[in-house]
Amino acid sequence: MKLHKITKKVIDAKFVLCHWLDINSDASWMSLEKAKASTPTICVSTGWLIRADKNVHVLVADINFEDDGTLADVGNVTVIPTMNVIKKKVLKI
Repeated sequence: MKLHKITKKVIDAKFVLCHWLDINSDASWMSLEKAKASTPTICVSTGWLIRADKNVHVLVADINFEDDGTLADVGNVTVIPTMNVIKKKVLKI
């Protein structure tokens, strides 16, 4: 089994740490005051940022290779509405 070095040549995308807001729900009984105090969940995802525009940010966390070392497939795809992105930071890999 050959290990492949991950470089810009393998996937032309930045590797990022992305903080984003997600829906938070709770089906249990609670006081009206507690319900009013509810907030969205802050999530953190990492991956190659393969698309970022006014609508969405698309990250892929996993990649695999063909026998010749070229990129085969991507997996663990996360699609985040851009309006939900709080901040993102490019990571060095």
